[in-house]
Amino acid sequence: MLQARAAEEAEYEEILTMTQEAFRKAAGGRSTGELERNIVEATVTADSNFRKGDLRIVEAEGKIVSMMLIIRRQARIGRAIVNNAIVSPVATRAGHEKKGYCSAVMRDAISYMKQQEFDITTLWGHPWLYTHYGYSPAMVGSSVTIKPERCHPTDVKDTFTMQPYEETQAKEVTDIYHRNTINQILAEIRNPEPFEWKVYSPNVEFQTVIDKKGRVIGYYSISHTAPSGRNVLEIGVANTEACKIVFNKLLDYAKEKKLAELICPMTPQHPFAQFAYWQNAELRITMASGAGFARTLNMTTLLSKMKEELESRLNHSEFYNKTISLAVKTGKETINILINDGEIIVLTDEEKADYTVEAPLSSLNPLATGYKSIHELIERKEATINSIRANTKNLKGIRLVDVLFPKSTPYGSNLPLVWE
Repeated sequence: MLQARAAEEAEYEEILTMTQEAFRKAAGGRSTGELERNIVEATVTADSNFRKGDLRIVEAEGKIVSMMLIIRRQARIGRAIVNNAIVSPVATRAGHEKKGYCSAVMRDAISYMKQQEFDITTLWGHPWLYTHYGYSPAMVGSSVTIKPERCHPTDVKDTFTMQPYEETQAKEVTDIYHRNTINQILAEIRNPEPFEWKVYSPNVEFQTVIDKKGRVIGYYSISHTAPSGRNVLEIGVANTEACKIVFNKLLDYAKEKKLAELICPMTPQHPFAQFAYWQNAELRITMASGAGFARTLNMTTLLSKMKEELESRLNHSEFYNKTISLAVKTGKETINILINDGEIIVLTDEEKADYTVEAPLSSLNPLATGYKSIHELIERKEATINSIRANTKNLKGIRLVDVLFPKSTPYGSNLPLVWE
């Protein structure tokens, strides 16, 4: 039986080389594999959140044949802050594919993440692979697209300057980032530390916008080696004037590079997205690609940490002053959500609830993140709702679940350390 384990520091160089070679081969020469190597190297050497066990490997024939890395970050689900394990990257040595090595390291990692008390884990990857390990499509592909043929420069009135990002600007940039992502489901929490904002490639341009008082009011980063049109990595804006400045700079860049369109990844709630929409930019949301995955690791702690967020959702609905209970059941696990006059208690007792939503983990994952609504799950027979109340339809139960877990646009953006 294959055994997976934590990597030792002496093995890091072998892992880095193997990872780069694996991604180079998998891309058929379209990638050097340096990005994936940089992610691993930067995390194990500079990320203060890294723990030895976060780099997992499988050995065979006296060499490392498969690896996966966990990046520790807290993430938002509304006002709730949960512990997220971002999986990136996963690699198998060239010539050793389809022998169960990747499966071994992934199943080991799931057990490890549960032991480490993560609430949820997310990744971007192949739809045909990660569903085997309990992951489900649970994040959207969301972006703003600027087209030079239909977008025009905006009128900037205030004086400003542009300059390359400096470490002394970390706090201002971090504050802007959090203001922009406070309503973004699965947005990671960042710290104003050098590592959090470090650019690891000379091919990435990271510019900040400075107003006449010397304050950072915006930023953007562009990769000069990314696929045409997908050069923008991240945008942050503090006000409308910053939106105008960044919009004009990106429009100029698109014209200079003769791009038909420039795609900026962000959710529709982002202030720059809302601004760009009124400048004839396109908002795009792709729900069906299945590239963004999530897996709940501990439903009880996840719902407990979401208590205030669930109460907020509840108190903005017709259930704000009701006494009602909902059980969430998956497999052998049942969690009870007791509601009394707008207050919520999360229990693991096997008490009978007014309504019970029952679904496999693969359905609860997208329900928890808001990727799918309860209506979609029921329609596709991926979930059921039952009631112990006599002579009552389940419409009230469906409505209750819809209030607690509304459909959203969950999007876990790229971490700064993976800016190519």
